[in-house]
Amino acid sequence: MNRITVAILLASLAALAAQTAVVTRTGFLMGDFRAFYCAARVTSQGANPYLAQPLRNCEIGIGRNLFFQRNPGVTIPAPLPGYALAALVPLGALPFVVAATLWTMLLLCACAACIAALSRFAGIDWQVALGVFALSLCTISLPFGEVVPLALACICTAAYFAWRHRWRTAALFAAGTMIEPHLGLPVCIALAVWAPATRLTLVLALGVLAIVSLAVLGPATNFEYFTSVLPAHALSEASRDTQYSLTAVLFSLGAPESVALRVGLVWYGAMLALGTLVAGLLARKTGNNAFFVCVPPAFAVFGGSFIHVTQIAAALPAAVLLIFCARREQQSLAAIALLLLAVPWTWAVSPALVIAPLFPVGYLAWRYWNGNARIALLAALAAAVLLWGLIQLAGAAPGAATHARALAIDPRLAEATWSNFTQKSSTNSIAAWMLRVPTWAGLLLLLTRATAYAPREAQ
Repeated sequence: MNRITVAILLASLAALAAQTAVVTRTGFLMGDFRAFYCAARVTSQGANPYLAQPLRNCEIGIGRNLFFQRNPGVTIPAPLPGYALAALVPLGALPFVVAATLWTMLLLCACAACIAALSRFAGIDWQVALGVFALSLCTISLPFGEVVPLALACICTAAYFAWRHRWRTAALFAAGTMIEPHLGLPVCIALAVWAPATRLTLVLALGVLAIVSLAVLGPATNFEYFTSVLPAHALSEASRDTQYSLTAVLFSLGAPESVALRVGLVWYGAMLALGTLVAGLLARKTGNNAFFVCVPPAFAVFGGSFIHVTQIAAALPAAVLLIFCARREQQSLAAIALLLLAVPWTWAVSPALVIAPLFPVGYLAWRYWNGNARIALLAALAAAVLLWGLIQLAGAAPGAATHARALAIDPRLAEATWSNFTQKSSTNSIAAWMLRVPTWAGLLLLLTRATAYAPREAQ
């Protein structure tokens, strides 16, 4: 193991430790998993897991209650589909500490699967893949107990099997991406459109998921999930400082909530269609079928209905593939997009995490520019300057809002109280929006390069 490998490992671990410490101080350590765990318990008891009660009674009755002491009356929602909650029922039967430990181990395995699969189908060293995922995926998602690493592990594994022309296995993992429906749906549609050999397996797998959902929740609750819970959750997060959706942008500009939701949904559909088209063109013209799987999620996270900072990692595999398959004049721009996407810039609100991103940025720049130490140093310094500027903006931002905007959310849903929490804990300031600009710039650069490159290769 050379010195650079040791440095990237130590930087990744330091970033994870720093982020864990920050999350612990807020009382939200494993906060998302707490909601999933309790939703699974509620489901096993035959109750509705999307309602504030009895979900909240379970949440305040397990583990540390620092978050609920600071935010009385708040329920953490668990907007997972019925089949995902059914899979979590066995964990819900265990003591919370045991279940949280097993969940953390599962997420670590998922991160490892992402790194291993990306290194194979993109033809890169595992150290590069670690540098790609270390910050935007592992460090951000693990302390919260997020489900994103599982979804991305399924995406990367499906891409690996598509690359190897093992279509049925790829289709099974594509169905697994539906644990996060807004990330998984583009993958399933793109495979169904461009790889006919996956269609039967996809239909059967998705049919099984539907049957499981109906069995554990019943038709009425499943109907409520798609018609009420998902729109309510997108709306409840629309004012959050870590949201990247078009719905959030329109909502912050004062658009009526119904308009913000509908326009965001239409935009998501347009990105889904464009991503499917570009994925097919790139895969067919480069000979790498991993594009079928990796490109559509990258388009979906550009302004989709509910895109949190943790979901941005879904765009990283497409950026890596484009770097290795594009012509030389395209590679530099794709590499810049990757560097912008590999760092969750909203970290600027936490000065303790400033140093950690510099190592992956410098390392990735060094690898993609053929060991050019000058470019690597410039990239690391540019990241440091950008982070410093964002920190100054964050420090100058006004405090969190004191009054929540009344929203048309069913008061029975967990999202009703969650909406009050997200609004009161967000600033909606210009500084908060500036923190998101580097990520949006990276996404825009990646998608325009992918879109421009595909027709050029088709000629």
